[in-house]
Amino acid sequence: MIKDIYSDPELYDAAHLWKTNDIEFIANSATKFGGPVLEMAAGTGRLALPIIEQGINYTGIELSSIFAKFARKKLAKFRDLAQVLEGDMRKIDLDLQFQFIFIGFNSIFHLLKNEDVASFFSCVYSHLLDDGLFLIDTFVPHPIFLYRAQQKYYVMEFDWPSGEHCIVNETNHYDPDSQINHIHWYFNTSGKHETDEYQFDMHMIFPDTMDRLLSEAGFVIKDKYGDYDKTPFGPESHLQIYLCGK
Repeated sequence: MIKDIYSDPELYDAAHLWKTNDIEFIANSATKFGGPVLEMAAGTGRLALPIIEQGINYTGIELSSIFAKFARKKLAKFRDLAQVLEGDMRKIDLDLQFQFIFIGFNSIFHLLKNEDVASFFSCVYSHLLDDGLFLIDTFVPHPIFLYRAQQKYYVMEFDWPSGEHCIVNETNHYDPDSQINHIHWYFNTSGKHETDEYQFDMHMIFPDTMDRLLSEAGFVIKDKYGDYDKTPFGPESHLQIYLCGK
């Protein structure tokens, strides 16, 4: 049976334990721009902790009730500074505004239509203070990845908390009409004969489209980076990191 990887927060955390290269960048941004901070698609609270530990007021929005509950448990000792709310980032209304709003680690690609992205940007705009800043962190879709041969490719490997080693491979099928990349992951765990299979879709938003949608939503792109060291975005950049204001 093919499963949804976003239904198991413990699996998600174990499989993404390697993802640490964005933490300092996000935490430093929150410190520099100040709070209160709103994270869209907060997931399991991975990026929340380094912000809250600096004493900054934090709110997270997460669509998955399972992930939101898991994040709240993880952040329980910071109840005076942090809250994680279940909600749709395309249409929430918190009746609050924030100094710094961000969406990290490719999460914007889960908005599968340009109309969804536009609704999300409108929601962010209404929750952003007039002098606030909005940050997007995601990868640049590359044709070599999207149009590669139909075979399994190595993604990563990790150890379960119980000690078993897991190797993850993937296949993908990209639909250029919808710009949806259909991704299928295969988890092979030591000592286990069956392969666990997971699937998810990502909307490949190319930089020119991101530029246009941000502009149409009323945002001004203040900086555009190609990496977490703030290298200016260029043709060889693997990341597209936007820092925007109203």
